[in-house]
Amino acid sequence: MRVLLTVLAWLAAVLVAHAAEWQTYANDRYGYTIDLPPGFTMQRAPDNGDGGTFLAKNGDRILVFGTFLVDVFFDDEAANRIEQAEKDGWKISYSRVKPEWASYSGTRGDRILYVRGMWLCEDAAAFLQLEYRKQDLKAYDMIIKRMVASLKPVGCPQ
Repeated sequence: MRVLLTVLAWLAAVLVAHAAEWQTYANDRYGYTIDLPPGFTMQRAPDNGDGGTFLAKNGDRILVFGTFLVDVFFDDEAANRIEQAEKDGWKISYSRVKPEWASYSGTRGDRILYVRGMWLCEDAAAFLQLEYRKQDLKAYDMIIKRMVASLKPVGCPQ
């Protein structure tokens, strides 16, 4: 256990030291930006331009995407996504939904899910979804904090 904590502390220190290696992802269609940590590469960009999927070599995944809110308010959209996550087998242990942002997290097997969403403007929202190994929980605390802080609207969608 001590070795694991030492390794996690080292990983956190390395991530801080390489903060300059973070890259900013910008989405013009929905009008948002977010910082992405080093070690993740884009796997595919959907044809509709709503976001992207980024994978690490160990299988950890980051999904960022925008969506138009059709006949729903942002908090309803977030509640629907939480419900869908539960239907997909995630045991949601934390959720907080506000009119302008939402966060929820849970587990499924040895994986952790963390989702943050934010209302952008008018009828658009952006979501950040991370899926990673439970054993990396401490290392991801810092990553999640930076990503959440960096998720920002940069104008209304076209």
